[in-house]
Amino acid sequence: MASLSIENLVKRYGDTQVVRGLNLNVAEGELVALLGPSGCGKTTTLRMVAGFVEPTSGKITLGATDITTLPPHRRDTAMVFQSYALFPHMSVAANIGFGLEMRKVPKVERDERIRAALDMVQLSHLAERLPRQLSGGQQQRVALARGLAVNPAILLLDEPLSNLDAKLRAEVQHEIRALQQRLGLTTLLVTHDQEEALIMADKMVVMEGGVIRQHGAPDELYNNPADVFVAGFIGRCNLIEGQSLGSGKFRAGHGGAVFDCDPATQGSVLALRPEHITLGAPQESAATGTICRITFLGAQTEYGIDYAGTSLVVTTRGRPEGSVVGNKIGLNWQQEHARLLPATH
Repeated sequence: MASLSIENLVKRYGDTQVVRGLNLNVAEGELVALLGPSGCGKTTTLRMVAGFVEPTSGKITLGATDITTLPPHRRDTAMVFQSYALFPHMSVAANIGFGLEMRKVPKVERDERIRAALDMVQLSHLAERLPRQLSGGQQQRVALARGLAVNPAILLLDEPLSNLDAKLRAEVQHEIRALQQRLGLTTLLVTHDQEEALIMADKMVVMEGGVIRQHGAPDELYNNPADVFVAGFIGRCNLIEGQSLGSGKFRAGHGGAVFDCDPATQGSVLALRPEHITLGAPQESAATGTICRITFLGAQTEYGIDYAGTSLVVTTRGRPEGSVVGNKIGLNWQQEHARLLPATH
């Protein structure tokens, strides 16, 4: 295993700058998730680390080795693709052993490493099957085992779970994370799914327009987003434009409702997570809104509420008395949970 260092990484295609001066460090044994909307530069960054895309400028170091200009097969990396990229005519065992064969690993050692990789992903009983005889989740495990078999210094995962259904994706997320932690495997994951990143990553890197908006531990980004873009991308958030009135007060829009907010924060947008608002009796609450919609989501119920012309989303685990569309409902939140943020430029 090794650490990864990316310094001032740039990628241009003609006049279009896809990645703009990116700097990032991934510690040994750490799983870091690059996430952001389509076109933000996350996949291009991953492919530059893998050696499939040549940087315009910058430096990529794996451990003590500068790999910026090395071809992919000399980088000591393994990549698991979104499409799995399994050879349809090869058995599971042969697919896993392909990278070892290309590296000219002796057959006895190759067979042992194939068995070990199959054991890691719990597919030893399917070693002779063809990819078409496997489920999507099993194919994903084969692709992961193929990467693990070469004992890479760093594992690169490119949207590896996007082809799985929601239930299976949730299961495999935890399996990959448990395996990565058990092996202490340095891993760089690209995903557009913020929930997947929250579940799997030690550190999240939110990208937009080829730059890093914020990076840090998942709870840090969720609870202390740097700006409106991060707040809206990591989880759901009520984002209300307006102006600070000072002393912990914020006015929505022009002459709109006044919100209590964290006086230690500054900005022109108020951010309030749906789960940080509690509902209660109007006469016992700090503010009152009108219920516009109620959506049952199983473990939670989601409310759309109009508060003096401002739309809020609230999630709760119960149904407060009197919570009927059209009724008034009380709104409460702790002042420190309503944070002011700078608008995204």
